[in-house]
Amino acid sequence: MRSTMDGQGYVDDAVDALAADNVYVSSEVTGAAALRDQLAQQIGDESIAVAVFSDNAALEASGPDIVSELAAAHPGTATIIVAVGDDLSAGSRVLAPGEAMRVANEAEVSASDVDTALTETIQGVIALEPDAPASGSFDAGPLVGVAVGAAVLLAAGGALFGVMRSRRRRTGSAGARHPLPEPVRTHVHTLQVLTAEYAQAGAAGVPQAGEVATDVGRIAAHTSELFDRLDRKGEEGQRATAAVEYGETLRKLTGALDRDYLLDILIHPDLWDDPVERTDEVRSAVSAFSVELVENIKQVNARRGLHFQVSLDGLMGRRKELREWDREFERAAGDEPGPSGRTGSAD
Repeated sequence: MRSTMDGQGYVDDAVDALAADNVYVSSEVTGAAALRDQLAQQIGDESIAVAVFSDNAALEASGPDIVSELAAAHPGTATIIVAVGDDLSAGSRVLAPGEAMRVANEAEVSASDVDTALTETIQGVIALEPDAPASGSFDAGPLVGVAVGAAVLLAAGGALFGVMRSRRRRTGSAGARHPLPEPVRTHVHTLQVLTAEYAQAGAAGVPQAGEVATDVGRIAAHTSELFDRLDRKGEEGQRATAAVEYGETLRKLTGALDRDYLLDILIHPDLWDDPVERTDEVRSAVSAFSVELVENIKQVNARRGLHFQVSLDGLMGRRKELREWDREFERAAGDEPGPSGRTGSAD
């Protein structure tokens, strides 16, 4: 077992670091400082702790064991997420049994690397967590954990802390349908990637970038939640309708949020005409879409018909650059035969 510069082990380092901050990234992890800032930006004031280790930490303890030790050391933290190499483990005092594992597993399936998987897991947990007191005053109630693979149940301050492990190399059940239909799945993945990029820009001091990261991450998580609930309730007709509506709206939204448009405007406002107006247009569209998305989830819960009232046609139509990028997105997706004409609906 390796010792750190203070003669401590990996877990001891994380325990000490999380006493002062909600994110610990081992110095052995490439880009540790940037990743720490990125994850902290995502967490904000939520009662979530994240510890990221290199593969070497597995020589000292497994991911679930580390989650258990961190939970015991920090009983006021609602949810703990741990990465050992590219393996994620998660436990929560406030989520329903198995939810932390499900969120981490879905993130690992869709993410291209562990950094993105961590970001997506944080976003998913935030979307599911009930309003709870901050970690300093949190009084953990009883939690029943569900074991998936190897599970560890640890008594922590009188409460049970369920530890769920999710491995990137694990695939879903054979023949299982993905809850996100195409092209919604592709657009959600794009939003997840953009969330990480906006978070990095925010950590670097770019105004509004951190706020946009939070907004976009929430949309990605809520979109997944909407289709997951439609799937669980067997709402095939509404699921098909939502796939069409959201596929089109998300296409326009990702175009507006693309790194060549809004992100570039935020980073280089001096290189754009009317940067404030452009930024307000996109952020207003993001806000309106986010509100409608939550309303659609409520409609599913109440088994009412879905209503789609937010249109981004005005957003895409006001700016010639966005119309051009809109066409390029359609060509890349195979919806347009070429420069001679569009096959999709007009903006």
